[in-house]
Formats: sequence, C-alpha cells, structure tokens
Amino acid sequence: MERLSAALVDIGLDVEGEAKKELTKGHGVLTGTLRRSIHTASPGYNWGSDNVTPSESSPERGGGEATPAKKENRLTIEVGSGMEYAMAVHQGHGSFGGYHFITNAIVKVKPRAGDHIRRHAGS
Repeated sequence: MERLSAALVDIGLDVEGEAKKELTKGHGVLTGTLRRSIHTASPGYNWGSDNVTPSESSPERGGGEATPAKKENRLTIEVGSGMEYAMAVHQGHGSFGGYHFITNAIVKVKPRAGDHIRRHAGS
C-alpha cells in the first residue's frame, strides 16, 4: 500500500506539472495566479482556502506531496485549483470554450501512470 501511495503521489505531481504547462501567456495566463494555484492535495482538502486575489506575486502551491486516502479498495488523491475562476477557465463560459487544463493533463499522464507504479513497485 505504501508503494502504491508513493506512485499515486508521483502521478498527481505529474498531472499537476502537465496542467501548469497547459496555461501560458495568452492561453489562460494574465498574472500566473491560476497556474501557480494548481496543486495536488489529500482528499477532503479545503480548496476554497486557496483563493487569493490574482497578482504576479501570488503563492506557488504546487510541488508538495499530498497523502492519498484509502476508501474501500481504492486510493485517491486530488489535483486542482482553489481559485474561484478556475472552473470558468477550465470549462469555458459564454462563447469561450475553456482550456481544459486538468483533463488535458490527465490524458497526457495516463500513458505514464504504469511507469510510476513500476518504479515504486521495486522500492
């Protein structure tokens, strides 16, 4: 269970990194606050506590390790942003179709998930 948890943390951090790469100047980034707000978290995390006023000096929330939770026979971890406007940028609004930065990141990381698991299986 410890090895799978470690692999899941790495998968979450990989998704986090890919999601941040999805947002660039002119493609979802004005100040960088949303990009810096994307991070992994333990299930039950209070995402609303992350909401800050957008600025070029907002805190970097990513890169930290979260603790996966076990529910029944599954391990879970969360990746996202607590910014109040994150969902509108992700999903879109009005005529804006959204950037889907989290789901695009998951699609990119999914083929690598087995590599993370194999790397930790031998530890």
